[in-house]
Amino acid sequence: MEFKKNSLREKIRRGETALGTALYSFSPALIELAGYTGLDFCRIDNEHAWRQDKSAENMIRGALLSGICPLLRVDRDNPYLVRKALEAGAGGVIVPHVHDQKDAEEIVQAAKFPPFGKRGYGGLCLSGQWGVNGGTKWMEWSNAETLVIP
Repeated sequence: MEFKKNSLREKIRRGETALGTALYSFSPALIELAGYTGLDFCRIDNEHAWRQDKSAENMIRGALLSGICPLLRVDRDNPYLVRKALEAGAGGVIVPHVHDQKDAEEIVQAAKFPPFGKRGYGGLCLSGQWGVNGGTKWMEWSNAETLVIP
């Protein structure tokens, strides 16, 4: 199975307006429904909505099923949380509390594989198609398609 282009990133590249919503719900069906309405992205909040279980990953699955780009907002600028969000399949990560260029560079380093960042390889995850199509191809795709939003 080929890795898909990030439709939100493509729209931004073309200079088009992207429409989306934010969900504080824990329902994968709700984000799936948002995708079927034609929205381009949905922000899944993990800063103000407490998700210490699989609900964010399940919401990402619902988003991917319906073609909407899932953006996961982590609760702080922590490289571990950035990596986990992307491994869970988020098309992008929104990181709060980025105050300066140094902070921004650190989150990009956490989100990107070498040579663009310091992200470690962990292809046995949803984003890496559970290792079936992982390796260099997944790392190149992830570097090219992942959105990092401060």
